[in-house]
Amino acid sequence: MENKHVNKHVTQKVLLEEIEFVREIMVYTALKEGLVSDNTVKMSQVLDMMLNELEEIQ
Repeated sequence: MENKHVNKHVTQKVLLEEIEFVREIMVYTALKEGLVSDNTVKMSQVLDMMLNELEEIQ
């Protein structure tokens, strides 16, 4: 049981780092291309999926 808890914590930590990275890319893209550009919208969708995944494992 202890191992599962550690793995979940590591998974959450990695996911949080990835979420922050994607968020930074999305903000940069929005500033460069605009809020409604295809690339910004795609990054937003990826970020939403990642946040949903994080919610599921918490």
